[in-house]
Amino acid sequence: MKYSLANRLWKIAAVLAVVGVIIAVFLMHMDNAAQKAVKETRQALRQQGFKTDLADFDFSTSPELRAREAILNATVPTNNLSVPFQDRPNLMEAVGTNSAVAVWELPRLKKQYPSWPGNNDKLTWEEFRKAINSNSTPLDAACAAILSGPIAFNLNAREGTAMRLPHLAMLKNLTQALGNRMVLDLHDGNLDAAWTNLLAATRMVTAWQTEPVEISQLVRISDATLVYNDTWQALQINGWSDEQLVRLQQEWESVNFFTNLPATATFKRASDVTACEQQGREILKFGPSFKEFCTTALQSPRELWSELQYRWSQGKYLRRGIYEDETNLLLFYRDRELELRKAVQVQTWAQMRQLPGVTNRIFFQSKNRSRFQAMMNLHEIQMAFQKHGTTLLGRAAEAEARRRILITAIALERYRGKFGSYPHTLAKLAPEFLKSAPVDFMDGQPLRYQLTDDDHFLLYSTGLDCVDHGGTLPAHEFETRFPGGATRFEAPPPADIVWPLPASAADVRVLRQREERAGELRNMSALDRESEEDWQQSPLRKARVEKILAMNWTSDTNMEIFAGRRVVDTISNEKISATNQPSLTKLLTLKQIITSGGPENLTFDLPVNYDTITNLGALVLLVDADPGEAMGNSGGRIQDCNRASNGDCRLVWHTIFDPPGKHAVQVQLVLSSRRGGEYLLKGPAISVVTTNLCQFSLNSATYDVERGAIFHARLPETNGLYTIECLTTNGEHLKTLSGSTSNGEFNVVWTLVDDHGHRLTGETFNSMVHITLPDSGRSQTLRGP
Repeated sequence: MKYSLANRLWKIAAVLAVVGVIIAVFLMHMDNAAQKAVKETRQALRQQGFKTDLADFDFSTSPELRAREAILNATVPTNNLSVPFQDRPNLMEAVGTNSAVAVWELPRLKKQYPSWPGNNDKLTWEEFRKAINSNSTPLDAACAAILSGPIAFNLNAREGTAMRLPHLAMLKNLTQALGNRMVLDLHDGNLDAAWTNLLAATRMVTAWQTEPVEISQLVRISDATLVYNDTWQALQINGWSDEQLVRLQQEWESVNFFTNLPATATFKRASDVTACEQQGREILKFGPSFKEFCTTALQSPRELWSELQYRWSQGKYLRRGIYEDETNLLLFYRDRELELRKAVQVQTWAQMRQLPGVTNRIFFQSKNRSRFQAMMNLHEIQMAFQKHGTTLLGRAAEAEARRRILITAIALERYRGKFGSYPHTLAKLAPEFLKSAPVDFMDGQPLRYQLTDDDHFLLYSTGLDCVDHGGTLPAHEFETRFPGGATRFEAPPPADIVWPLPASAADVRVLRQREERAGELRNMSALDRESEEDWQQSPLRKARVEKILAMNWTSDTNMEIFAGRRVVDTISNEKISATNQPSLTKLLTLKQIITSGGPENLTFDLPVNYDTITNLGALVLLVDADPGEAMGNSGGRIQDCNRASNGDCRLVWHTIFDPPGKHAVQVQLVLSSRRGGEYLLKGPAISVVTTNLCQFSLNSATYDVERGAIFHARLPETNGLYTIECLTTNGEHLKTLSGSTSNGEFNVVWTLVDDHGHRLTGETFNSMVHITLPDSGRSQTLRGP
């Protein structure tokens, strides 16, 4: 038997050896014709003047440019106390269809994107000033460097597609920071500083010698849009000298967004061909050795055939397919480069979009399945998000249209500075302020210009569709990408590229009122849905209580670390000694205390430092929370965290918004660092019984001045009587609402008009609710919402 098994193993080994030799010989004999085709194609392209190798590119810079680069890089925060400012205002916020908000005039700012928690979009000037000034020294140095000469970045072109481009994020953040500083300077009336920041932001676009990489070109175009918005804000002040306006106009006249676009295809050709070659080397380098192949086959004979098929396909690709891909890549990018060269020569977008490859991106498709093709597909998907639904040429065309609008708007300001008012037609600007009457790049027609009775003007281009929509501003990017849950791939509504009218103060007030109203309605609707879901979950919550209370919460957590320090040391409100160290479990164990708050308000103390918690995170009271969820979100709907007299944390749970009965109550500790780190830990659960005879919906906690105050509640029994007394915060009577229910639910709306016919507007009021349940004879009076 042993002899037979040994013979079998030797036969298998011999077969494997033969197969390995065959494959090795197959790999060694590359397809000479395919190799020759690559060589001949490369030589032919070089003779025609095309660059084909990464060695043809040099992105190194002079010592002067590297010194300037270092100053710009110094604006990037290097510690966890200085993070990029995210709560910036929208500098092109539409009001109506063709006017925008002059942000620097507002008494209070609005964040472009609401922030967590609470979807808050309010921003005071002091908050804005504090954030802007936190990085003032490196920004001052950056301004001086930007104004001193051209901007370029020292890059290693030999890395091709793997070339690192860390300066792109820095440039965008810096452009935004300069725009923010300019807005603050305009608000403070500091025009000299505002001018410096505006000119520096402008030169982030005009002085940047952009490398021929597609993503770099897109970032430059994106920055141009930011500066377009900055300049609109700045020109709403009539305080600029003609010399300043001439300088700004000259900066924009020096820009050409099309010049370097063909070179992006050139560099991409060399990069992708090199990446394809590297792919072949990686297959040879990281493929299994013959010994490993034999071992695997002996251990798993069933996998032998699939392994042989894989090695054969890889060998086939290395022998011929990789050379076919290289040849096809060289020719593919030759065609793309020629298309770009032709496209950038035309005079209008209307002509350009008729050419191949302008409006529809052409993708490289290999005949061979390879990791290289998968990487190219992934790259195209990533780039699609940067192009906002169009192509690189489409983004460049939009930038060119904005450039022409900017130059015309500056010339109009110069004209007004000299003659006291704007001209009735743009033709009046030539030849003193412009060489010729401005033309819309999109359709070759004159830029659209409308003068208003109050001596303002509307100036616009038709945009990529070449259709005149009357100077309609595009909707806010956030609204167009996510309207009611819509995906970011939906087409935005039709719009033009607009230099808008300044919105009046009255129009802005109306806009804010509408936004606030819409926000209140959304919040009330969301709260109503949340309450309905909560009521439907009540049976499941009851089933979880005993399971939660039976869990073991005594595990040793004293060595938990957050931000380099033990959590127990960070949050404790006691002086910790070596012999008396409270456990983290003990610190997070709730202690219920009796207060005068009534049965509807339950109070808990924790020996946790209130000041530390409010600076580093939060304590969240969880009620019947699912143990499987890392971040609990159950129960404790309305709660407060206050500072006790000894510096501890005091949590108050307003139980009328949660179902009555037995509950498992625990606290969740949430800590977060400025570096983005987060720490979550739940404390032990304690048993708590609530006795409120009704559960109010969450939208009963607030009221709407137009719809009134809602009292929506469910009772533990079908039949019930209720009386709701509305009171001022001083206890004075306002209104009494009474009624009955036979379905265990009541929904009453108070119009906010009291017994004397007076209507509440923005005041806070309290309520007392009396519940009677005739079937069981129970009754209760409690503080209502």
